[in-house]
Amino acid sequence: MASNFLKYKRQIAVLALGGNAILKKNQPCDPEVQCYNIAQALKSLEKLVNFYDSVALTHGNGPQVGNDLIRSHAARQHYKLPGIDIADCDANTQGRIGHWIIREMRRNPVFGQKKTACLITHVYVDKIHFTPDEYTKYVGPWLNPSDIDHEEAKRRGIVYKAPDGQNEKVRRVVPSPLPYRIEEIETINMLLNEGVITICCGGGGVPVYDPRYEGNRDGFDPDSPEKFIPSDVVIDKDRASAVLAASLLEMNPDSEVHLIILTDVKGLFKTAQLNDKDFIREMSLENLDLFMTQNTLDPGSIKPKLEAIQYFLKKGGKQAILGRLDDFDLANPGTYFYSVKQIELFRTA
Repeated sequence: MASNFLKYKRQIAVLALGGNAILKKNQPCDPEVQCYNIAQALKSLEKLVNFYDSVALTHGNGPQVGNDLIRSHAARQHYKLPGIDIADCDANTQGRIGHWIIREMRRNPVFGQKKTACLITHVYVDKIHFTPDEYTKYVGPWLNPSDIDHEEAKRRGIVYKAPDGQNEKVRRVVPSPLPYRIEEIETINMLLNEGVITICCGGGGVPVYDPRYEGNRDGFDPDSPEKFIPSDVVIDKDRASAVLAASLLEMNPDSEVHLIILTDVKGLFKTAQLNDKDFIREMSLENLDLFMTQNTLDPGSIKPKLEAIQYFLKKGGKQAILGRLDDFDLANPGTYFYSVKQIELFRTA
């Protein structure tokens, strides 16, 4: 049995591209290599982008931020230039990758007919002070301990650790707090309502913190006029995409909003071996909750993607998809997740 989407209402898609869509493992970070990968990704999305009325495109930026931090360290060592913070690296890479994506859209026969825009996006995180065990994400260059300016690290609150199994060199490590709000959401919604393919929330967005946030536990004055504090943390790109999709759903209650997370695997499997016989074609939110509690998932694996899907469905989303970018097919997209089963979404082919 095969299933096809049956279009109804206004359809909005949030497409979250995995990092492999821009730079694959062991590839050189040459811009032309990354632009070639983007061009191939867009070919896979041609049918998808024509199906939806509005499309927001998000993407990863991990390798690009890592390279910027390496450049920053080298420039500081050899030319005494000031270092670049992670929040600034996020802004830099959002603009650079957005430029690459639009460049390849203009060269694509389908995307070339569409209106496009890239928006530098700021995403609010729920914390700015962290416990030692919350520093989990390694970023930037490998360093000898003797290469570290310990005085500067202390002043800026930079933490270095040796990853498991590594005794000689260290890397910077940062927290990954939860995102909860997008500063430019009204502008994004306006662009989508005009039919503009909008590239936004790149790399999870530029992390910022509002001390007046009602969930704040960091000791800030809730009446403080300060509300836009850059934060040197890592935001999970898929979780930010889920916040984006949930926000668009809230702003467009008469529309369908779909969260589509595109990666390098077919979808969700019962086991880590990824055997076809264990592939999960459909899963309800209830069963997803059960799957998450019954399986120990590594944070570096598929877990953040499933958490993003959980968040979106619990915020009122009806449909989310986890699928493979390279051969994405609307008739057989990957693993389909739903909160309220709607038979009219499908027809038997």
